[in-house]
Amino acid sequence: MHGDRCPEGHEQSQDRDAFDALYINEMRPVTNFLMNLGASAYEAADAAHEAFLTLLPDRWRKVEHPRAWLRTVAYRTYLRQVGARNGPLDSVPDRPGGTCPVDLVLLTEEQTRILGALRQLPPAEREAMAWKLDGFTHEETARVLGKSPVAVRQAYVRGRKRLIALLGLAREAESGE
Repeated sequence: MHGDRCPEGHEQSQDRDAFDALYINEMRPVTNFLMNLGASAYEAADAAHEAFLTLLPDRWRKVEHPRAWLRTVAYRTYLRQVGARNGPLDSVPDRPGGTCPVDLVLLTEEQTRILGALRQLPPAEREAMAWKLDGFTHEETARVLGKSPVAVRQAYVRGRKRLIALLGLAREAESGE
């Protein structure tokens, strides 16, 4: 063994740790992202988990933009599964550390209200809002969705206006509340 090389088992352990870190850091945000797009907590966790599975065994090291890639794959998975199931059939798989991702998605009354309003938006507006709420710029979102930044920005602006109306925020702002 050379002094500058790690034993193979050590490299595999580091790889596993790096993947676990990606999973732990992104599972909850990807799940929330899908819920912003209309998925239930179970559907969102299931689709997010499936997206992570497509990265194994070593594809995850080659993905250039893993945050955007995971959301794109998870959303496509969710869309394929929407009509395919009536309800949860199996328990949601545990993530590293033994906690279920659905258990982490505890919504406040305000978050539930916002999700309900998001579900009332047309698909393009809901999609633009979900990406923005997840911290992506209009340009990043446009690149991922294959749309122009102007189209994404317009959908976001329209969606934001509708959300303000749906949530009654315009009245609150006008009345000073």
